[in-house]
Amino acid sequence: MRALSIIPLLAGLAACVPMSDSNETMLTGTVTYRERIALPPDSRLIVTISDVSLMDAPSVTIAQNQITTAGQQVPISFAVSYDRARIQPGRSYAVSARILDKKGQLAWITDTRNPLPPPGQSIELWLVQARR
Repeated sequence: MRALSIIPLLAGLAACVPMSDSNETMLTGTVTYRERIALPPDSRLIVTISDVSLMDAPSVTIAQNQITTAGQQVPISFAVSYDRARIQPGRSYAVSARILDKKGQLAWITDTRNPLPPPGQSIELWLVQARR
């Protein structure tokens, strides 16, 4: 009898716990480049998921993550959380990356189109050195 009186209390507490957003998906991957050039310790990696469907218009950012490299060298792992509800059938989505130096100057960038993989699949992004 005593256990039955706890059930309404537990049900009330469960209603107060926020439910996780089932539309959130995590894209994981790595960025790397071929050259044997060390990154400065204060570099910043920016990985972006964009809607690139319209040719004559700027891309629309779906999600982005910025990571301070803190002395880490390539390959560098990343994760970007995005809302699957923003991914619409029939549209084109791409993943891009760039590395900025401490002054915010572009040092490395993806130079090819990298389609957004299906949920659960990771991606490897190859960067090229930016010309200055």
